[in-house]
Formats: sequence, C-alpha cells, structure tokens
Amino acid sequence: MLTGDLVIGRFVRPDRREALTPWLAALLGVPLLGFVLTPAPAVAAMLLATAAFGFAYHLGLARRFLLAVPENFRGQAFGLATTGTMTLQGLAVTAAGALGELTAPGIVVAVAGLASLAATVALRHQLAPSSQHHGTT
Repeated sequence: MLTGDLVIGRFVRPDRREALTPWLAALLGVPLLGFVLTPAPAVAAMLLATAAFGFAYHLGLARRFLLAVPENFRGQAFGLATTGTMTLQGLAVTAAGALGELTAPGIVVAVAGLASLAATVALRHQLAPSSQHHGTT
C-alpha cells in the first residue's frame, strides 16, 4: 500500500490519478484471483504486493471528496468516511474468516478478489473521473 501511495501520490499528476482510479481499484481484486491456483509463497507475495498497490485508488477520489465537502465540515467528513471504511473492512474480514472455516484459504482470497472486482465494476461510474461521468447515476 505504501508503495502505491508513494508512487501514485508523488509521481502522478492529480488529474491523471483520477483517470487511474478505476484501474487501480480493479488492481485490488484481479491479482487475488490467482490464489485459486494455490501459488507458491513467493508468487503469493507478488500477487499480494500487486493488489496492495491498487489501494492507491483512494488518492484519485480524495480530491473530489475534498472539493465536495464544505471546508468547515471536512474533518468530520473524513473522519466519518474513515470510520465507515474501517467498519466495512472489519465486516469483510469477519466474513472471510467465516468462509475460511468452510473452504481452503486460497479460495477465500480469490472470493475476496472477486468481490472487490465486482464492487469496482458496480461503482465504475463513480470511480471514473468527474468529466467522464457527467450526468450518469
């Protein structure tokens, strides 16, 4: 995650970050699908590192969020967004743990990747740069 945030945050212009947002979000899930093949530890580490790089998608959304929230409410809005994100992540980990009781770990990771990819596809219009989703819902 740190590498993705550093590279995207430091070396990519803000408008380009927004353009990369849906692709980086997809990168969160796609590599995890490889776990269905029970990769060797080194390959698994590479898949996880690649997926984690995709977390930089949030940098493309941060500016839009910042501009959408009135300045005097930004601290509260970012706090609420972070709390919501952490809560949903905790619920997802709980669900993955429950699924892990029923099936192999590689399957659980692949299902998580599939869920991430499905969410990215479902939210593709919201993830696209503002100029690309004018008037869409």
